Amino acid sequence: MSVIACRVSQNSFEIAADSITVRGYTQTRGQTSTHSKLYEANDMVVGSVGHAEENSLFRLFVETHRPAQANEYSLLEFMAEFSDWKKKRTDKANIDNSYMIGFSGFVYTVESWHVERIKSYMAIGAGMNYALAALYLGNTAKKAVETAIELSIYCEAPILVIKKSAQKSLATKEGQARRNRKTKSR
Repeated sequence: MSVIACRVSQNSFEIAADSITVRGYTQTRGQTSTHSKLYEANDMVVGSVGHAEENSLFRLFVETHRPAQANEYSLLEFMAEFSDWKKKRTDKANIDNSYMIGFSGFVYTVESWHVERIKSYMAIGAGMNYALAALYLGNTAKKAVETAIELSIYCEAPILVIKKSAQKSLATKEGQARRNRKTKSR
């Protein structure tokens, strides 16, 4: 249940989420937490769809851990660390939720151990098809989530939105410095 949508531009990214919470087959209207699906922690923006238990544990983990770099390999290693950390606390190492994680100017999706950088737009969760259609048509992440709320019984207002200006990662800056040195030495 739920939807998280993201739009990435050259200078910024926007991640939006709905706020549905469900226990069994009952929606807990008016009881939604403003941080259960989308939050900022440790200079990262995290959106999660799936089980609240795993999302809560991931939030606790993110408060004290960060990926080494802004790339797919480092994020995969970060998720492996979370899996080990989770197993120590719950005796369950599986990662069932889907995530959007933004940091150092980039946003990644993590689904079933598949990590991919979002280059223009993406959505995850039960309302993702509606959100993807809205994003494809050029809408903002917020409007994409609004569309999913309107069309999916598994998505609900209010909408949470986090916008960040893109910052070049250290790896990008180092790569540019190397290219500049090579150009000067020619």
